[in-house]
Amino acid sequence: MLRFVLTVVIMLMLAQFVSTQTDFISFANAITNTTHTVTDPLPSWKDGATKQRISEFVQNVTDISNTNYYIPPEDRIAVFDNDGTLWSEKPLYFQLYFAIDRVDDLVANKPELKDKSPFKEILEKNLTALKGIDEKDVMNLVLTTHSNISQREFDRLVQQWAETAKHPETQRKFVDMVYQPMIELISYLKANQFKTFIVSGGGIDFMRTALSQIYGIPPEQIIGSSVKYEFIDSNTGNSTIFRKAELNSFDDKAEKPVNIELHIGKVPVIAVGNSDGDLQMLKYADDNNDHGKSLEIEVHHDDSQREYSYDMHAENVLKEAKNRNWIVVSMADDFKEIYPSNK
Repeated sequence: MLRFVLTVVIMLMLAQFVSTQTDFISFANAITNTTHTVTDPLPSWKDGATKQRISEFVQNVTDISNTNYYIPPEDRIAVFDNDGTLWSEKPLYFQLYFAIDRVDDLVANKPELKDKSPFKEILEKNLTALKGIDEKDVMNLVLTTHSNISQREFDRLVQQWAETAKHPETQRKFVDMVYQPMIELISYLKANQFKTFIVSGGGIDFMRTALSQIYGIPPEQIIGSSVKYEFIDSNTGNSTIFRKAELNSFDDKAEKPVNIELHIGKVPVIAVGNSDGDLQMLKYADDNNDHGKSLEIEVHHDDSQREYSYDMHAENVLKEAKNRNWIVVSMADDFKEIYPSNK
């Protein structure tokens, strides 16, 4: 009888062992299959030289055994322009549309502006006359339309605009006209321990409120043009920051490297732009890193079918990109899609 009981126990133990081994082997196979499944981190980029150069650079600088190119995580700084680099900027800078939406209220309080340009053209809905406006003119208009207001109220207005305002041609929301391949590039860099920043001529507060969540970049890592602030003290518990009608910093051209030093304190190893306003930022990264330890990218608008085609205000940076062998991204040839397909 005892022998029979021992036999049964041993058989049960063997069955449990076989079952456990089978489960373990299945689990191991699952892990192995997952390991061998390679997911493309840049699915909206066409395979080719541009995508390959970006991937090879990231692989080189993140491989600790590659002593010639390795960059420690704390020094992996990537900076991106915004207008025309991360989202569209035609037919007008998007922040200009935001300013335009405020003109009616502004003129109602200051009727002396109704016969002055560009307020006159905006009130007459003559937006064609504004197509030649540059980024500095945009900031001047923003100074007028978005000053003399508390920062909290300004943020509320921007958030409301971002949630509702639509592009006049595509009828997409402006915040949905971000470039899907660039969003993937930001995510790819973050996954490889790069710290990503926006360094743009657009308003710093506008971008922080409208785009921080869209890009997955924290507000404190967004640098842009700014107005002067004033702290309004109060004994009633309503102290606040007030936006003055004075420009503090216009973050364009040579001011970009200056603000990178001021706000980041490190030289970026990746710099991405699309216009002559980004030239100094790209040169700064190229000139102040060892050979092979920086990547400069110029986004070229050459897709008139899916976006826009133009070289104006990018002539110098395109020439410099050719001379220095920077990456020139062709939106027509390198992007499988322009905007997020689920929007």
